[in-house]
Amino acid sequence: MNLRVAVKTSLGAVWKKSWILVGLNWLFFSFIVVGGFFTEAGAGLYIWPFAPVFPADTSNALFLFGVIAACNLVLNGFVLLTLTGLGFFVLPMFLLGFKAFLWGVFLDGLSTPLFLAALPIVILEGEGYVLASLAGVNLGLSWLKPEWAYKGEELSRSEAVKRAFIGCAHIYVLVAVFLLVAAVVEALTPALF
Repeated sequence: MNLRVAVKTSLGAVWKKSWILVGLNWLFFSFIVVGGFFTEAGAGLYIWPFAPVFPADTSNALFLFGVIAACNLVLNGFVLLTLTGLGFFVLPMFLLGFKAFLWGVFLDGLSTPLFLAALPIVILEGEGYVLASLAGVNLGLSWLKPEWAYKGEELSRSEAVKRAFIGCAHIYVLVAVFLLVAAVVEALTPALF
């Protein structure tokens, strides 16, 4: 399958779930704002509570790209936001909102130039995470309520789950594109400063 067909198929899979995609986008980007307001209101979250998992070697952009891409695509996208949907379809939405809230807390402390430098990363990664959550929500709905996942179609649970996994693979083409481009931007951003 060539790239054009893969992207067209992926866009078709996303278009069928566009109403969920719109809701997840609203959820993600509004929770970033809520996190910023929460910090501005003096809630006391001025210290970032998490230490970096990997050493930040910003001098080697290729290594940095690999670490960022692996974390974003595998850990954050697939494990955290998609596979949790198999447990319950609400979990990807909750985790997406929580991740956005933490980003809002973190972004609130940045100076204007750093915020502007981080904005393309936030948009690209955010859309990648929204798409990963879309795949997770669809996986969860496919076994819990197949008639919600595939309206107007008489599918058994097993048929719906198989179809959801195929749809998930199609959506992950776009997830990979967004998160890999975000990793490139994020790896090259320290060179600008």
